Amino acid sequence: MTALGGRIKALRAERELQQRQLAEKADLTPSMVSQIESGRLTPSLHTLGKIAAGLGVPIATLFDGQPAGSIVVSRRRDYPVVSFDGSTERWAVLGAGLFQGKIRAVVATLGPKGRSVNTERVIIKPGQLKLFYVLKGRVALHYNGDRHVLQAGDSALLDGGTPHGWENLGTKTAQALWVILG
Repeated sequence: MTALGGRIKALRAERELQQRQLAEKADLTPSMVSQIESGRLTPSLHTLGKIAAGLGVPIATLFDGQPAGSIVVSRRRDYPVVSFDGSTERWAVLGAGLFQGKIRAVVATLGPKGRSVNTERVIIKPGQLKLFYVLKGRVALHYNGDRHVLQAGDSALLDGGTPHGWENLGTKTAQALWVILG
């Protein structure tokens, strides 16, 4: 079971819901809920939104970590992974928190010649800075109508509230670290 699947299962159990009941509330199949909870299926952001609504919680609750004063060690195999409908982009969420300024860091992966999702699909406050660091590959960072070509080791600091995205210029998978500052 992945950390994300375990969190969803725990939230469902707290509400005394069976998988079938959550599936009905989220307009999903019971099989899909079961596969997500067991870690056999990586849900898209759209599906996570449906699950959060079915549980009656903000989507960030699906990613919240432990209370203050404790340490949470995350193993790579346990990172919650988010995919996006219509894109090869996938996020491995490092630590805890997602949305409403709670994302701290994600490792984003794009398939060969892939393009990221539109920034309108990810909520961020204007003026909130983002650090973009290329881990692997050659990519183009699109920012406010401009195109900047970067390769492994290059970085950019940008206003996360301004339209932006990235694309993989290569024929192999590219990876980048996104960190929200503030």
